[in-house]
Amino acid sequence: MITEDRVEKAIRYMAETDEDYARAFVIYNDAKNHEGVVVSQAFMRSKKLFDTVAEANAAAKISKEYKNWEDDKTSKAFDYMILKVKRDTEKLIWETWRTEQANLRNI
Repeated sequence: MITEDRVEKAIRYMAETDEDYARAFVIYNDAKNHEGVVVSQAFMRSKKLFDTVAEANAAAKISKEYKNWEDDKTSKAFDYMILKVKRDTEKLIWETWRTEQANLRNI
């Protein structure tokens, strides 16, 4: 059985991480949506070096800027997912406790 102390800890964690979770979500989505800008900038630089659009586009996707963007996005995704998973775990603890309490009332 889940103790009241444990469920209190879970609820406190969820309440105290609301802003951090929202911030991580926005930062990750902003990074994810920034791909077009990164590709466009790298493409424009690559276009001067290659004869075809396909070559320039391929060069843009393997550019240092694109690689840096991918690494940054991955890091931000990781930060977001860590918070999300921890919050999901705490929510599961709280929901399990609620079910236990309802079952005790029905006995």
